[in-house]
Amino acid sequence: FSLFCAAVLYALSIQPVSKYLLKPLESAYTQPKDLKANCIVVLSAGSYNSKTLDADSLNRLVSGYILYRKTHLPIILSGGYATSTTATADIMKNLLIELGVNPKDIIVDAESNDTNQNALNTSMLCKKYNFNTIILVTSAYHMKRAVFLFKKTKLTVIPYPTDYKENYNYNVYSYFPTLSNLLKSSEALREDLGYLYYKLRG
Repeated sequence: FSLFCAAVLYALSIQPVSKYLLKPLESAYTQPKDLKANCIVVLSAGSYNSKTLDADSLNRLVSGYILYRKTHLPIILSGGYATSTTATADIMKNLLIELGVNPKDIIVDAESNDTNQNALNTSMLCKKYNFNTIILVTSAYHMKRAVFLFKKTKLTVIPYPTDYKENYNYNVYSYFPTLSNLLKSSEALREDLGYLYYKLRG
């Protein structure tokens, strides 16, 4: 049993396995050329008590900011207190304002602590502002589950995946176990289980 556990841990910590788990998630959608929508929705991944964003949230926010510069659409930031004492959406809003985004173009959902709540709360905000088509910005590995849940709210969703994790170039070090590959495998398995859970719930 110990050898089996060690083998599983090794497998999840090397690049070929993390690639195998991530590729179906990250290739589910590609960045669209048609950006005709009513607003941009950026989903947070988390933040720290130091009022800084984690890497996934920052990458998503940068993509949302680039889209804003291209389209000048209002931005909905969705993220609550799941990982810190400050709502992640509020931290994101402050960064966008520092980058020159008009505060009037920013709408904050600071109550959502998971993807299902992101979808439900965003749909209520869209109803309030009469938005029906959104550009959904989140990490590529997270997009499949996010789109599934957002479409349940009857919104028209344009997926805009970002924050790609997997490097598809191999070398001898690809077979050395690393914490980063273990984290990628963990994220992929979590997404697969989360998607299955909501799929079974209907």
